[in-house]
Amino acid sequence: MPKKGRKAEDRAANYLESHGHHLVTRNYYCYRGEIDIITFDGDYVVFVEVKSRGSGSYVTPEESITPKKKRRLIRCAKRWLMENDYQGNARFDVIAISNGELSHYENAINKRSC
Repeated sequence: MPKKGRKAEDRAANYLESHGHHLVTRNYYCYRGEIDIITFDGDYVVFVEVKSRGSGSYVTPEESITPKKKRRLIRCAKRWLMENDYQGNARFDVIAISNGELSHYENAINKRSC
């Protein structure tokens, strides 16, 4: 993983933990995809996509999550849920880091937006 991506994920993980999330794993890989961070937030397992952009980017971090990327994230999340026999609540969050500013979007990805 490029140094910039690792640094963004480190910052996101620290942010989530400081806001009450319990880290489960980072960089969960499955067939044709990856989930950056998985946490527990109360009664929810949270699948987190971290996106960062510098000042020269033409798209925001949020805009870079295409419908194709969303479908891959959903497939990976289903795989994790199956492997862990998890039957509880789940959601997808996005942490966007743009020009040093961190924004956290809860429940940002759903099947309807794919």
